[in-house]
Amino acid sequence: MFKLLMDDANAKTYQSLAEWLPLAGVTTNPSILAKNSHVSAEKQLQQLDDVLTQSQSLHIQLISERTDDMVAEAERIKQAFARDVIIKIPVSTAGMSAITRVAEQGVKVTATGIFTVQQAFWAAKAGASFVAPYVNRIDQQHGNSVDVLKRVRQLFDADGLPTRILAASFKNLRQLEEAMLAGVHEATVSADLLEKLLDHHGTDEAIHQFKSDFSRAFGADKTMYSN
Repeated sequence: MFKLLMDDANAKTYQSLAEWLPLAGVTTNPSILAKNSHVSAEKQLQQLDDVLTQSQSLHIQLISERTDDMVAEAERIKQAFARDVIIKIPVSTAGMSAITRVAEQGVKVTATGIFTVQQAFWAAKAGASFVAPYVNRIDQQHGNSVDVLKRVRQLFDADGLPTRILAASFKNLRQLEEAMLAGVHEATVSADLLEKLLDHHGTDEAIHQFKSDFSRAFGADKTMYSN
């Protein structure tokens, strides 16, 4: 089952989008949290926790760089929430060691900062529950994000890995559509791009035409089955 997440830390924005989009959760990172620096990172995360249901996921990225520090920070993050938060750990050498150790403690991990098939595969083998390839950044660095996603999915399926592919870093809706067709399990998308997800002038024109035709025939103040 494909899942769509919001890549943002604004709880009110999530609530607004969730009124019409079947969102499955939120991903955050230190850069996203820093955009709203007048509110502490901890407060922003708590506000998100408050609006999410238990079935919706919350991905939180640590900022430590040494393995032991990463493991300790992951534990602090875990203890701060009643829900089972998902810890995002970059796929550096130190991060790979931390992924194994944190996952062994029964904590779900998202391996983030992924640009290559090899990074995704070995992070999954290390115990990551999710891998997050950076779609637009791969393309910007003259890579082929669609090819990377397809190859990752192929290897995961061939090896029987339960790790889910959580595609990230989108700049347009075409990239999102291509990622979905490439077989990713989930995608996390910025709030501003999510707001454009259903936009199309053809739809707006059709709605206007339906209303105009009905009003002209039955009266401007009428709706279907109105008195």
